[in-house]
Amino acid sequence: MKCPKCGSNIARVTTVFHKSTRTYRYRQCNKCNYKFKTVELISDGMDYKHVVEKIRDLVNETQDKPSS
Repeated sequence: MKCPKCGSNIARVTTVFHKSTRTYRYRQCNKCNYKFKTVELISDGMDYKHVVEKIRDLVNETQDKPSS
């Protein structure tokens, strides 16, 4: 995990807790001691970005067709 303050790649996890479908990890940079939080989301593995793009394409296709 990259430190948002100094960019170091070395940070330790100080606390972890789980809430619903999320895992929160409190981290501290080993270089500058900056403390930050990361959130991990549980997903069903579906590529939602791809689904949204497909829906957008379908909407654009229907808007491009002349009405009868």
